[in-house]
Amino acid sequence: MASNRDWNATKFPAWFEHNIPKRYPLPRKNDEDLLQMVEDIEEVRDLMSLRSYYQAAGKRQEELDELWVSEPLHAAKASFGANWGYYYGKNEIQRWYVDEYTARKKEQLKVWSEKNGTAYDEANLGAGCMAMFPMSTSLVRISADGQSAKGMWYSIGQQTEYQEDGTAQGQWQYNKVCADFIKENGKFKIYHIVCANDQNYAAGTDYSAPTYIDPKDDMMAVEFGTPTIPMNVHDNTYNWADNYPPMPEPYETLTPENSYGPEGHPMLKGGC
Repeated sequence: MASNRDWNATKFPAWFEHNIPKRYPLPRKNDEDLLQMVEDIEEVRDLMSLRSYYQAAGKRQEELDELWVSEPLHAAKASFGANWGYYYGKNEIQRWYVDEYTARKKEQLKVWSEKNGTAYDEANLGAGCMAMFPMSTSLVRISADGQSAKGMWYSIGQQTEYQEDGTAQGQWQYNKVCADFIKENGKFKIYHIVCANDQNYAAGTDYSAPTYIDPKDDMMAVEFGTPTIPMNVHDNTYNWADNYPPMPEPYETLTPENSYGPEGHPMLKGGC
């Protein structure tokens, strides 16, 4: 094996091609393209890490404005999916993910203000609440044409919501997060997201309780509301038996059928 002193950039592509399993062939192989692919992967990882921090800070509007697609053709087909369906189109995502969320936080703050005198000021939105969804085990694939990316992460997070009786309700959430990204003005932006929930439990729950949770009693399902496309996106009754969303594989270019949008779901393949 070559020593560090013998190592140079001209040997990197040959080493990379020799050591990466054939199941994951490299679509682009010259030095410049390899370096660009590495930069692209890191850009996508940073983008999703920033999204986690925005979530924790309650900066959902900033997330949509800065991290998501904005070009009209892309915005029209952007989607946010979870077990119970998809919000389709950036306007619908805005309505649910930002507008309804903000209205809910204002109602919570009103109750909080009446209970303990906290000033009813938008600077205090989210008082008594907390959320953190760090993501790990990243797996990112850059398309052969370099114009899109697909990624998968796992998130073990928690969400705590203020209750009207002055207490807080905490919940553990276990999510497989998959996303498509597309370049706008040379930068990757979020195009589709699916947060497939495997388990979610209120803090203090007896873990010997039945796995199935009726959606009307499921805090996540209630919060997700009524999506644009209501459907069973991911059935967590038998964990990953439905294999959705699937692991990203090397691919040539992003299409509706191979995306994490509703058009790529096995039940709707090409039909939305």
